[in-house]
Amino acid sequence: MKSRLHLCLAAAAVFGIGAAVQPLEAQVLYGSIVGRVTDATGAVVPGAAIRIVNMETNQTRNGATDDSGNFAFTTLPGGIYEVVFSKEGFQTYAVRNVSVAVDQVVRVDATLKLGALTETIQVTAEGAVLQTDRAEIRTEVVSKQLQDLPVPIGRNYQNLFILVPGITPPENNHSVAANPSRGLGFHSNGATRNSNSIRIEGAITNNLWLPHVAAYIPALEAIETVSVVTGSFDADQGLSGGMSANVQLKSGSNTLRGSLFEYHFDNSLKARPYFLPAGERKPKAINNQLGGTLGGRIIRDKLFYFGSYEGEFDRQTGGRLLTVPTAAIRAGD
Repeated sequence: MKSRLHLCLAAAAVFGIGAAVQPLEAQVLYGSIVGRVTDATGAVVPGAAIRIVNMETNQTRNGATDDSGNFAFTTLPGGIYEVVFSKEGFQTYAVRNVSVAVDQVVRVDATLKLGALTETIQVTAEGAVLQTDRAEIRTEVVSKQLQDLPVPIGRNYQNLFILVPGITPPENNHSVAANPSRGLGFHSNGATRNSNSIRIEGAITNNLWLPHVAAYIPALEAIETVSVVTGSFDADQGLSGGMSANVQLKSGSNTLRGSLFEYHFDNSLKARPYFLPAGERKPKAINNQLGGTLGGRIIRDKLFYFGSYEGEFDRQTGGRLLTVPTAAIRAGD
């Protein structure tokens, strides 16, 4: 009888704990916009209507401030947004070009001024100098850096991790057969390279056999941003010890956009090996990397597409310089 009673009490306790726990929404797949609305005197404005619009797809979400004047929009796909605040007796306040990346919390505060709803104040958002809504140490590698900064042959976005404080210069690892994606190896803040976590749209991509390299490397043209966290990891960045990188890919929009590219490398761009005998040609080395992207709409404001292709054609020969015994040495001299 006692064992049954203990079993019932344990089951009730587990049920009570499960009922008390609030569901958590994973940030690693989405971004968030949070903020506070006040009036010109600094007093909070409860019940203010808020509308956010993705400026590329026109997808809209609506909400309102709570009794403390605060608001939060979670699970937002990465993109550029407009945030519009309105309240009876105040001028409408709009903030454009609010950039939201996956796994990022963006703060947009607003101060409403007395006036008619038909009057609108419009401002352009500026990037926050200091992140105040999460404790992690974060660096963003944005699309402009991916597009403009030079990278070595292979055009791997991980080469740009050299810009992130605490990460050692990335380097090639293993043969093409063992590491066909050519994922790079690096350390973060002195931790082992096996503790790094690489994700694409929230999905882990570490190679199971070689966990210190990524199993898949997207084309540079297909990447929107790369979010890198090197300290004070949040709960949704599990499996991370040294660093956590999350790659956000581009997506389709109402506007038709695309790109074409080709990069060429051959012997003329390669230095002559120092020990190569005089009169001997440099070993063959020809590399072509080409591809493109295309994105647009299928149904306006509702359904979109985006595709990317990248091919690498590598043709090379190799040679080795060896020292062999002369006839005299072989004869014992």
